[in-house]
Amino acid sequence: MISPRPPGGIALRRLVLLALLLQGAPALAEVPCSREYRVGVSPIGYSYYLDKQGQPTGSSIDFYAELSRRSGCRFRIDPMPRARAWYLLERHEVDLITPTVRTPDRDHLARFVEYFKTRSDLLIRRELAPHINSLDAFLDDPALQLGMVRGHVNGPVLDNRLARLPPERLSLSPDAHNVFVRLMAGRLDGTLMPAGLYQKEVDSLGLHDHLQLIRLPEADALPTGAYLSRLSLTLGERRHLERHIRAMLEDGTLRTLLSRRHGKQLTDRYYEIPAPDTLSVAD
Repeated sequence: MISPRPPGGIALRRLVLLALLLQGAPALAEVPCSREYRVGVSPIGYSYYLDKQGQPTGSSIDFYAELSRRSGCRFRIDPMPRARAWYLLERHEVDLITPTVRTPDRDHLARFVEYFKTRSDLLIRRELAPHINSLDAFLDDPALQLGMVRGHVNGPVLDNRLARLPPERLSLSPDAHNVFVRLMAGRLDGTLMPAGLYQKEVDSLGLHDHLQLIRLPEADALPTGAYLSRLSLTLGERRHLERHIRAMLEDGTLRTLLSRRHGKQLTDRYYEIPAPDTLSVAD
């Protein structure tokens, strides 16, 4: 038995309803904040560290608390080395990486959102200051040893100049704390890194009177911010998060959060070369 055909008006209404449902399906599939997002955070400087009670604290904790409040999303912050964070992102197990310097070879894996730009500085033992006042002077002295954090990028200008340094004069350490411990033990003579990496170590170890800071105006200004995974986050999720991050930049919230942990002087250095004023949310 063949069922009678519904009246034309009813059939038309059903077709319109079906079309609307199909049209809305992609949007429904990309509902932001549909799950908890995992953030790979490098435990460096004032960005992420343990307080005296052993509790995680730092500007990254403050940042994601505010981003959660604004976006309605939930974040799980996991401290880990940068190399592991990228390994897990490629396995779809990490959704965001922060704070990090932009490296163009990673852009196909994640969308970069810039906060500000940073430069590397040269820090040397204070007794060397009378005859070392530039990076060239340091590199030209064959007796001096330079210590650096393994995997840290200083930008093309400085990295190309460091390439001329003989391997036996360059010592790599797993983190900034190790660099400064060796520096004060006399096993190193200087180090090259941005303020965000060295400031907490200098403060915590009480090294202000033992080190000489040398600004390097020739150093590249490196974009610093967050990477949002293209692998585990949908386009809708990335745009939702980026829109709220941009708002935190534009209304000064990020600068306020940084000042709370890093202090005004260090925060002002971050903003010597600010991120672009007009930023697109295009992927």
